[in-house]
Amino acid sequence: MTSCREQVLQQIIGPFGLTPAMFDDKLGGNVTTQHNAERDIFAKESEQYKRTDYDYSTAKKQKKQQMVKDGTMNSQEFLDAYTSQKAPTKRVDKDGKLVMDAELDHTVSMKEAHQQGGWMKDKTGRKQMSSEPDNLTYTTHATNNEKRAQRPEEYLSTENGFDESITKPIVEKARTAIDKHMPTAKERVVYHGKELLVTGAAEAGKNALRQAIGVLMFEFVNGSYLEIATIVKQPAQEAKLVDRIVDAMKRVLERVKSKLRDAFDALVSGGVQGFISNFLTFVINNVITTSAKIVSIIREGIKGIWAALKLIVSPPPGTTGMDVARAATKLIAGVVTSGLGMMFEQSVRGFIMSLPLLAPLAEMLAPAVTGILTGLMTALTIFSIDRLFDWASDKGTQFLEAQLGNADADAALIGQMATLIDSQFSQSQVYEQVARENDTIASTYIQNERSMVSALELARTTGGLRVDTAAIIEEARALRKETDDALENLLIQYSLG
Repeated sequence: MTSCREQVLQQIIGPFGLTPAMFDDKLGGNVTTQHNAERDIFAKESEQYKRTDYDYSTAKKQKKQQMVKDGTMNSQEFLDAYTSQKAPTKRVDKDGKLVMDAELDHTVSMKEAHQQGGWMKDKTGRKQMSSEPDNLTYTTHATNNEKRAQRPEEYLSTENGFDESITKPIVEKARTAIDKHMPTAKERVVYHGKELLVTGAAEAGKNALRQAIGVLMFEFVNGSYLEIATIVKQPAQEAKLVDRIVDAMKRVLERVKSKLRDAFDALVSGGVQGFISNFLTFVINNVITTSAKIVSIIREGIKGIWAALKLIVSPPPGTTGMDVARAATKLIAGVVTSGLGMMFEQSVRGFIMSLPLLAPLAEMLAPAVTGILTGLMTALTIFSIDRLFDWASDKGTQFLEAQLGNADADAALIGQMATLIDSQFSQSQVYEQVARENDTIASTYIQNERSMVSALELARTTGGLRVDTAAIIEEARALRKETDDALENLLIQYSLG
């Protein structure tokens, strides 16, 4: 019940109280985007299309003088540029008066040129754009009246009975001339940057004040309620009612004073949030056009999203992940429910206006009723989220115990696997060393084997040579013996002779 009361008070004081009172949100946000301009939605009155800003009276006179000078216009007839045919210079209007039928038309209408970028120009720039001679074309009153602000490519087409071989060069020439007057990319960036700074500063100031006042007002109203409830529930006979009320108000003021630091923090963060919401609204409006209510929702939603992101990025010391998730989820849920409530307000207003007795009070009752409903819905949503997280974090839940047990077992298994992998890695290093040594020994064995084979071959070769040498020696001995025997026979014969 306390949560419901606080949520209802916050909604009535904030989104459905201070916000409508302090902000004048508008369709498309505070900064005009090109997307919105093309839909004729402008943030400032000075940006809106005014025909009087596009004065071309001087250029009109010069164009007419040129037509008369070159013979394409006289008092009887003129040359219709869109058809290349002669047409009466004057016509009879519905009142029977003779008026000009030859009318000067902006081929690219100033309404279209304004939406494409003329809205960024000042009056001088708009006058120069409207006086561009290449975009001024004489045609008949009927054609000019029917064409109006239509795109020339669409109106001056074959489907509408025009010869595009005639109209297309005129349109292209006019487009080229008008494009020269359009803001450049740099000028657009500068324009939008200036507008974002000005409106962002204004939004930051107002939002900072709204957040600070909201903190103090909530404390005042909530404290007053608690004090009054105490007086009603606990009547005291010995003290006067007026004195008790005075004492209660003093305590309320003390509570408010204790919140001054929180109000200052809200002042600072509210300023940043206001600037960011203004920029975010501008970004969104470059793609889609936001309604005034969506602009308010973006501003209010930034507060909750900011708090959630701050909690996630920088949680308080000692806070568990579950606690952070719980708090962030409740903040985001509050943003969603508040946004839905603000969108529902229009329906509540319509319902109240349908009741004859309450219709005059609809503007006052609708925010209060919607704030109460939104506060209750927010409180119930937060309560449901708390219950969900309580169930999920209940240590007696068998499912979670099993999950924790599995996680511990997985951690132990992973530790054992890590130890085994380290051991295998060490053994693999030893195996690698042994393999390298075996390779060295095998290489030595191979070299020795090759040496032994060479030695055996050498031995075989040497043995053969010894045999041959011995045979030669024996033959030499035999020959010497024969020689000795022959000499001895000769000596004998010589001695006998």
